[in-house]
Amino acid sequence: MGVDFSAEAVRQAREYAGRLGAAAEFRTGDLAATGLDADSADAVLCVDAIHFAPHSQAAYREIARILAPGGRAVLTCWEPLSWDDQRLPERLRRVDLRAGLTAAGFASVEVGERPGWRAAERAMWEQAAALDPGDDPALRAFHDEGVRSLQTFDLVRRVIAAATAP
Repeated sequence: MGVDFSAEAVRQAREYAGRLGAAAEFRTGDLAATGLDADSADAVLCVDAIHFAPHSQAAYREIARILAPGGRAVLTCWEPLSWDDQRLPERLRRVDLRAGLTAAGFASVEVGERPGWRAAERAMWEQAAALDPGDDPALRAFHDEGVRSLQTFDLVRRVIAAATAP
């Protein structure tokens, strides 16, 4: 089951799963309101999205709600090196995976850095910032995101968290 706020992302995921012949279901939803039943998932994977939740604690509680007891949650994200660094967007300054998962009742919370991921991301953003997007709006957006990301790149750490549902 895949859940995304973007109807276009859900459409593309369905199309891709169909091409692969994979049995998968996708729906639109919100990090804090997935539309899934309580205790309906054995595992949850949240990739680089928790910082977009308007109320991150509600998102952590939703992950706990949909996980069966003993289920595992894995989240990836960026965390600030300093939570009061005003150079970072507010949405990144409030990311603390350990605190969020713990407050939602998760056990065995482990958070680790991923330096290899950072090296690959830096290379990608450097290429994005260096490209000439011409008149292509998608390439312009990618270029602009590369420029923005490099401005704050050294202010965050790349992390992955794993935790067990209560």
